[in-house]
Amino acid sequence: MGRYYQAMKNATVDNVSAAYADRVAQIIVRPLRTDPNMILIEGDELAFEFLGKLFLAHAKAINGCGFSIDPHGAGSALHSKESILGLALHRLPCDDPGRWEG
Repeated sequence: MGRYYQAMKNATVDNVSAAYADRVAQIIVRPLRTDPNMILIEGDELAFEFLGKLFLAHAKAINGCGFSIDPHGAGSALHSKESILGLALHRLPCDDPGRWEG
């Protein structure tokens, strides 16, 4: 059974991320040039498939309320070199007040 199939069967944010890093899914996250108050998320079909499965896995996560990928740290394999912002997901209610304050 391949890593991708296993990631989708037992969809956790970690195994979805690992499966899509192997498939070279890359997102670009940056401020929208014409309106810096908005975030632009770009990618090809595979990148958006990854994001959809990541959001679904995070919705059902049993191991915490937050997950993030950073273009310059953990999760960098999932970001294009053009990405300048990371992506932080925070599900409510919060398990760790203080860490995920906006």
